[in-house]
Order: sequence, then C-alpha cells, then structure tokens
Amino acid sequence: MSESPPTGAQATAPESPPPTPAAAPPLPEAVVRQRGRHISWAWLVPVAALVLAALLAYQAMSGLGRVIQVRFHQGQGIQQNDPVMYRGVQVGKVRSVSLADDLDGVVVAAELRRDADGVAVAGSWFWIVRPEVSLRGVSGLETLLGPRYMEVEPGAKPAPGAPVISDFVGLDRAPVAGRGDWRGSGLAEGTGAEDGGLGLVLEATRLGSLSVGSPVSYRGLRVGSVMSIELGRDGRAVEVVVFVQRQYARLVRSNSRFWSAGGIGVDFGLMGGLTVKAGSLEAVLTGGVEFATPTRAGDRVSNGSRFRLDAEAEKDWLQWSPDLGD
Repeated sequence: MSESPPTGAQATAPESPPPTPAAAPPLPEAVVRQRGRHISWAWLVPVAALVLAALLAYQAMSGLGRVIQVRFHQGQGIQQNDPVMYRGVQVGKVRSVSLADDLDGVVVAAELRRDADGVAVAGSWFWIVRPEVSLRGVSGLETLLGPRYMEVEPGAKPAPGAPVISDFVGLDRAPVAGRGDWRGSGLAEGTGAEDGGLGLVLEATRLGSLSVGSPVSYRGLRVGSVMSIELGRDGRAVEVVVFVQRQYARLVRSNSRFWSAGGIGVDFGLMGGLTVKAGSLEAVLTGGVEFATPTRAGDRVSNGSRFRLDAEAEKDWLQWSPDLGD
C-alpha cells in the first residue's frame, strides 16, 4: 500500500540558504600630505653665538705667547689682568701676582702676545709704572685713574740657538737712562759693552746721600745714573749699581776711580780761609757719583765689573788727562 505525500501544514518548505551579507564599501584612502621642512630662525641665534665664541677663543689662544715670571721687591699695586706695555702698545697682560717662596719678594706671571715674544730676552728690564714724584720730575700720572701696568724694555736680540729665558728680576723704579741707551746692559759677568751701555757695581762702606736716579758724572758731565742700591750679601758694604750710557762706556777703564760727589764740602785753612766745595745742584740735592781715569788708562771693562766707591776724590785724580779717543 503506497503512502500518500503530505499535504497542507504537513508539507515543509525546503530551507533556503542564508542571505549573503552585502560587501562593505571600501574605505577612502588616507591622503598624506608632506609638509616642507622649515628651520626655525630661533635656532640660528644660539648657533651663531657659539660659532662666534669659538672663533674669538681661537683667535685669543693663537695670539698668546709664552708665560714669563718677573720678581720684584714690592708689588706696587699691580694686579691680575693689568697690561704689559712696550712703547705705548700692550704686548701682554698679568696672569697672576703672588708672594715669592721665600717671602722676600713678589712674583708677577705675565702672558705675552705671540707677536711680542721677542721683548722678553736676556738683558730685558721690567718695572711697574706707578705715580711717582721726585726731584727728577713727575711720572706715571696716567695710573692715578687707570690701572698700574708693567713696562718692558727689550734686551739685545739673542743669537740663534740661544736659550729661552722666562725668569727675570724687575727694577724697583723706571730706568733713568735714555731709552735704548742701556739696552743689553745686564750685569752678567763677561757680557761685552759693545752692544749696549755699561753696568757697574760700586762698593761703598756707607751710602751717604746717594739715591736711585743720582747722576754719574765725568768731568762734571752727566754720563749715567744710579740704578739700584742694596746691602751686600755679607753685609760688609753697600752695593751701588750704576749705568754708564753707551756713548760714554769707553771712559771707564780698569784703573778708573769713583767717589761720592754729593753734598757740600767745607775746607778751612789758616792761609786760604774758608772754601766751600759743591757739585751740580742735582748732585747736591740727590747725591752723585763722579769718576776719573788715569792719564795712562787701563783696559776697557765689561758689564758687572766692580769698583770701590770712595768718600771723596784725591787731588791728583782731578788732574788726570787721559786720551780716550779709541
């Protein structure tokens, strides 16, 4: 018996497949716009400042020469960064001022410009310029309002291969000889007098009226000056360092005699009465040194030669008449 197919509610419709979801529309592509790189002007200012500072530092370093040390008895108010001068031009500056290790002086360290390295050679003299009033005149007035400074006068040009000198002994006062007349006149033994003036050491038992700047005379003509006065190392004599200008160095010979010409001398005799002896006005006020050379003159002398300084001249010394034309 055959089965009849279901009818009506019994009939089940075939299952339909699920609907396919609609595809999502594509997203719009992102548009990337590249902006041009701009350098901010604010960065250029510090960069330019750094470059300028580096350039100035390089110029400053390249212009510096060597460092020298000058020893003085007194500092005279010199300070760090005070200038070092030569012929009115700054050739360096003071780096430091300190006491000497033995506490018996002041050491001034100075940096020289590279182009002025030649001012510090053997025979160079250094001194501190400060206001000074004396019988010789007034000097250093510019330091009343401005800084003190260290002045230098170069020595003779050194020979090729000569050792470099960095330590010097400064003068207590400005040299009183004409500029350039005492160039190369250091007091080292054996230094010839042909390249400068003549420096001598006179030994006296007493100082008398001498002072720095007192004249040194020959036949009443001033030919030099007293440069410094110190007590000898053994304390037995006073050492007077004098300078004779270059054009008069030939007048000093190995047998020359020196005496103190300062002050006023009085001589009284029964027959001659009262006689007053006096030198020049400058010698009367500041003291002075006079010298004479015998008629039979000795050999020429070198820098550093020593002579005795007598209290007065003997009569025959004033009668000597040597031929010193060589």
